[in-house]
Amino acid sequence: IDEVVDSLRSGWITTGPKVKALEEEIKAFSGAEQVLCVNSWTSGAIMMLRWLGVKEGDEVIVPAHTYIATILAISANDLTPVLIEPELSTYLIDSTKIEEKITKRTKAIMVVHLYGRAVDMDPVLLIAKKYGLKVIEDSAQAHGALYKGKRTGSLGDASGFSFYPGKNLGCLGDGGAVTTDDGDIANIVRSLANYGT
Repeated sequence: IDEVVDSLRSGWITTGPKVKALEEEIKAFSGAEQVLCVNSWTSGAIMMLRWLGVKEGDEVIVPAHTYIATILAISANDLTPVLIEPELSTYLIDSTKIEEKITKRTKAIMVVHLYGRAVDMDPVLLIAKKYGLKVIEDSAQAHGALYKGKRTGSLGDASGFSFYPGKNLGCLGDGGAVTTDDGDIANIVRSLANYGT
């Protein structure tokens, strides 16, 4: 309670030293080089997709089994979600069904780590490399999940985390973070998150 009261009294409600400290903790935990706190996972995903420089009608491959916010981030950018059915044993994206859905309009694959489990990323990353696609991780429900010794949030080009109160790691209200090793993504998200400055 003292930390909450201290934050309120400091006047730093949405940014400031405590947010910077949280970003550093997430960076150390996730293994990502850049961490940017945002107001929600959905906003972070919208900004990550804007970084792609995509055009209306371009496609993003995404699992059919996900929360609506994943799809809304795609449609908010006037992009077309291309749904892939899940593996029945994990309910995570079935990587064997991705390649058949790739077209000339495909720009990215958005994987969704669910139930504290990481997607089998090796085949996804191989497909992305073969077709020159970006890989975005929805890590909203997999804080700390490991894939071959690496944590979600450090496996693709960029990732988003949710701190909505019902998530694995919740906050008071709503919040999120974007993680990436790409300085260009970090600069764009940082700029968009602060009204272009």
